[in-house]
Amino acid sequence: MTASHFLLAYFLSETLADGEQVRFAVSDGPEPTSWTPLNQGRPVLPSTVGELGSRDPFLVRDEVRGTFAVIATDLRVWPDEDWNRAVRHGSRSIVVWQSRDLVSWSPPVLREIAPAEAGNTWAPKAFWSNRRDAWLVFWASALFSPGEERRAGQYQRILVAETTDFVHFSPARVHLDAGHDVIDLTFLEYADRWYRFSANAHGNPAPAGIGHHIFEEAGQNLEDPYFEPLTFDIGKSVMARAEGPATAAHPFEPRWYLLADEFGLRGYQLFETDDLSSGGWSHRPDAAFPAGARHGSLLAISSEERARLLAASWPAA
Repeated sequence: MTASHFLLAYFLSETLADGEQVRFAVSDGPEPTSWTPLNQGRPVLPSTVGELGSRDPFLVRDEVRGTFAVIATDLRVWPDEDWNRAVRHGSRSIVVWQSRDLVSWSPPVLREIAPAEAGNTWAPKAFWSNRRDAWLVFWASALFSPGEERRAGQYQRILVAETTDFVHFSPARVHLDAGHDVIDLTFLEYADRWYRFSANAHGNPAPAGIGHHIFEEAGQNLEDPYFEPLTFDIGKSVMARAEGPATAAHPFEPRWYLLADEFGLRGYQLFETDDLSSGGWSHRPDAAFPAGARHGSLLAISSEERARLLAASWPAA
């Protein structure tokens, strides 16, 4: 596969009746700066399982099996926006779709991956581990003691489980416990280093006012316990706040992209760098995303795959 464009999976605001459903858009060129929404911006993978909503969709190209997957948060907070319930008594499953061509998808299924003590299972993302010969699926959960009434909140930790087929998963284990909220973990790999991005709260109150934007670190592998901080607040000079990072590499050039969701305000903003190890990212104010797009993922696709997506018939609702 020769990559030339991007596929964006995203969802919209929980203030909309159909906002918490998976949507697709394809880039108009080799940079993620302008987009053509598929299905006229309507959902392409509506969830009919669990909480009947799907947020934070993550696209996976499984080259070993010749398949694709979308994994997403099983959550719908429309119309009451009851976040208290969502973080204490939310779903312990993720929603999974699989496909061989990005157009014909299996029905959505629930896969329970979080332990019984989890209050939520948010923003799942999958990365291939050569060391384990398996996909490592990362997500955020608040963890409670057995029998706890869950009246008080708990901070979000990052958990991880293994899978080879997105059907069977190993028992979850804690990947990152920072003692404060860390959510939306994602990675980029380049030159034998892994770069880790997250919405990292840095404690409450946050030291020196940091912690309301995207955090970048570098490590030797996905499970390195000693990731080195590179920058604390990407985009702070141009955004009021940010979470939901999504990352990708340019198809042809040594350049990398970071989408950061200025949630509740302008939505996705685009940043780029030609040196991942520097921690320096430049804002691309010329980038225009589908209206309201938030908390998604980018997948490099070929021109043939793009053409197939544009020609596909999608559900009417």
